[in-house]
Amino acid sequence: MSALLTAVVVGLGKAGSRFDEEPGRTAPWSHTGAYLALSDRFRIVAAADPDPGNAERYRARCPDVPVYPNAAAMLAEIQPDVVSICTPARQHRADLEAALACSSVKAVWCEKPLATSLADAEAMLKAAAARGLPMVVTYNRRWLPMWRRMRELIHGGTIGDLVCLRIAAPNRLYSIGSHALDLMRFLVGDPQTITSLALPQLVETGEPAAAALFGFPSGTYGILQVTGFRAQLVIEAEAIGRSGRITVREDSSRLTIERFGKHPEYEGYQRLNAAGEGRYASLAQVSVFVEAAAELAMLARDPKAPCTSDGASALETQRLIESVALTAGYG
Repeated sequence: MSALLTAVVVGLGKAGSRFDEEPGRTAPWSHTGAYLALSDRFRIVAAADPDPGNAERYRARCPDVPVYPNAAAMLAEIQPDVVSICTPARQHRADLEAALACSSVKAVWCEKPLATSLADAEAMLKAAAARGLPMVVTYNRRWLPMWRRMRELIHGGTIGDLVCLRIAAPNRLYSIGSHALDLMRFLVGDPQTITSLALPQLVETGEPAAAALFGFPSGTYGILQVTGFRAQLVIEAEAIGRSGRITVREDSSRLTIERFGKHPEYEGYQRLNAAGEGRYASLAQVSVFVEAAAELAMLARDPKAPCTSDGASALETQRLIESVALTAGYG
């Protein structure tokens, strides 16, 4: 067996480790959890976080892993194979620069979004490309079976030519809206036109809240529907084509297919009729973090290995985030 890849985790909050502490979690839901689950491929050799509470919790979970208060100092001393960046998005660029300065690093796994500005995101990708360093970015719905199946059905023509795609998610454009926008790109591609509406009544934790309407080159249009505040977690999608509809509800892990057929009451009209329904592995049953870490292991050994959500794709999502914010009037 080949030698284990050495890994360090920068940022020991929720995505770094503490999501796994939450009651009801049945699958690894953090970078640390994924590395521990893939102990045949990784060994965590250090972690960094200036917050004493996070550091104390991490030492309790991984007592043999040293925790540093400073990421740059840790990287200079440890020289790992892979680096996880799980700090707040405003800190990602500095943490990536520290990783790039470490000659031993073969791949980086970064939380989404890449940054809080397009300029920082572009600088990050330029620097990583110059070094030839592959990046995995955790836009986690790209790994979930139900969303992969929806994409397959749309592109396979199950509901005919796509007319409209609606993605529904709560507020906070960077924290949650970024997932919704990346999901829209994953399902149908990049939009050509964008019209946004600021929702100041739904602003929370200082992040923009904005609904948006998108036009795609194919003639399809898309809707980003903001459903409310963060705590009321609604994640769903509806794709309407010329011959039917696909709906996905993440809360029930259910995908439904309907097709248009003759309306029994209104001559010359059609109505939707059930054509299929399926349940898919949920967030509680499949760990997208483990899936991402498995790809990270391959990329660390072969930078040209397939990647479900890489830095280049994440940069395009960042462009979309910024476009929505700017057209909604957020500076």
